[in-house]
Amino acid sequence: MRRWIRIIFISLLLAGGAVLCIVRWQAWFGMPAEPQWTGDTLRYVFPTPLAYSQQWSEQEDYTILVLGDIHNRLTRADYDTLAARVPQADALAQAGDWMDRGQEYYYQLLLREWTNSALYGMPVIACPGNHEYSKGLKKELSPVWSKAFVVLYNGPTDVPGATYYEDLPGMRFIVIDTNPLDRLAYLTRTLTWLRKIINGADNRYIVVMMHHPVLSAGRGRFNVLIYAAFRHVLKDADLVIAGHDHSYMRSKNFVVLNAAGIPKKQHSCPYADVTDSVPTYGVLTIQEAMTDMPQAMDFKVHRFCDGTIIDSLHVQHD
Repeated sequence: MRRWIRIIFISLLLAGGAVLCIVRWQAWFGMPAEPQWTGDTLRYVFPTPLAYSQQWSEQEDYTILVLGDIHNRLTRADYDTLAARVPQADALAQAGDWMDRGQEYYYQLLLREWTNSALYGMPVIACPGNHEYSKGLKKELSPVWSKAFVVLYNGPTDVPGATYYEDLPGMRFIVIDTNPLDRLAYLTRTLTWLRKIINGADNRYIVVMMHHPVLSAGRGRFNVLIYAAFRHVLKDADLVIAGHDHSYMRSKNFVVLNAAGIPKKQHSCPYADVTDSVPTYGVLTIQEAMTDMPQAMDFKVHRFCDGTIIDSLHVQHD
């Protein structure tokens, strides 16, 4: 009799736990309820540089403004400040988590601040972050992100998300969507594609942008899978840009940026050359080849608060 009571009691506990998980799944693992948008609905597609291929094909030197996590925290005045500090910028690259959530409301917030700012209309190279993904039984990139950003469909076949590359004069800019890569099949296909794209870049400078970093400075942010899969493949890249950690770190060619996300605590980084906990932004410049020296690439990192340079990287192929 006691045995049956124990079985019934355990069954009730399991059933109750299952019901609780079903009821609370959205609250625990899903997207929170979308706030109500009370302003005018804004529509705008952020174009990629290849949408202006004629413009880029005629340029031998150009500048790309690079931002990390933003989470809807930059205002129109902030974008105007960035435009004033980098007036020569030809495009913007963003390493994910531009929006705080992957819902329509947060895109409207972004567009309200971006529209009519001095950066409005600038070509954008976009990379999805984990905050642009829905959570729950099925993790997928928000359909709003796919409507807002134009990307090239030249990434690995049968891998969801937004992995692609763009060829600019002297540079191959590769975007890796790291969010689906917790599945082994997607990770393997992406790595195979990445090796091919890097090997086929000829003498172009190779810049890779991904949301989850290979090397991490944020406490509790280290991703073992990303580290194991990409650290050897990306050692041949000239620059690897990531976000997610909400802190700045550079180890040789691996860089982690945080544009406006709330700074996180850093852990000790024996492999890091430079670390900083304040919000930052990057300025990536391809310099025109001179008669006595080849084309060069420079990457300077600035504090967001006052624009001072805290780090720089110079790369020049033979």
